[in-house]
Amino acid sequence: MINQLLTLTRPLFVLDTETTGTDPKKDRIVEIGFQQWTAEGMTKEWRSLINPGISIPDSAVRVHGITDYRIAMCADCGFDQSSHVGGNHEFKAVYYFKQLAANLAKGFTDCDFGGMNIRFDLRILAAEMKRAGIEWGYSTARIVDNNRLEQLAIPRDLGHLHEKYVGKKHDDAHGALSDVRASATVLVKQLETHEALPRDLDLLHAQQWPGWLCDGGEFRIVNGVATCQFGKWRGKAMKDIDRSYYDWLLSNDFPDDVKALAAAAKLGKFPGA
Repeated sequence: MINQLLTLTRPLFVLDTETTGTDPKKDRIVEIGFQQWTAEGMTKEWRSLINPGISIPDSAVRVHGITDYRIAMCADCGFDQSSHVGGNHEFKAVYYFKQLAANLAKGFTDCDFGGMNIRFDLRILAAEMKRAGIEWGYSTARIVDNNRLEQLAIPRDLGHLHEKYVGKKHDDAHGALSDVRASATVLVKQLETHEALPRDLDLLHAQQWPGWLCDGGEFRIVNGVATCQFGKWRGKAMKDIDRSYYDWLLSNDFPDDVKALAAAAKLGKFPGA
């Protein structure tokens, strides 16, 4: 079990979302699920459909099978698929994210996260929190990603890892709680198989995201120097980049953490300096 393989000093949420698309700025969550792990074991498992407030495109339906009709029917019959381990809790209706935001933000504080390509789920969760008017972030969280742990040159999907480590296909892919369970199972198998992986989450996080200064890795510490990792200034130390570039970053559609680094750089403040 995860709690026996990792040193958990605070809750670890193995998390998955299903969405209307892949752009956190415009797309919405249609289902969310998680397991909560502590040093004592798995203490909670939960999932719910989410009314995204926009139409779910066919391209997304082909991935997770959640349709506008399914959302409407669950809402009309007063049923969703929320569940808790260790109880028979039923929750009426399908929620809008805004109805869940405050409780989720409270639960997802002072904790760590795990899952498959989990940074996407965290980015879209943060975007949904912002739209709901809730202050929430995950900059202090340690992050454990199944794909990053694998350290493969060619990315592998959850189905591949599940079959490799568990010995059978992941038959219910792209259901939030089903994918959470598969990710947690794969994580256990990865940690059991690769005994050299750190059990301390600080070390495990650092090995997966070496020197990353922002969520997308656009800027990183390389050999002790804050360095640009994209665009025309790739490979250049931040302190050697023309200040007009930071103006350009601030005036265009870049993530908030990239803009924060750009704003500091304009003032001559660079990470690690």
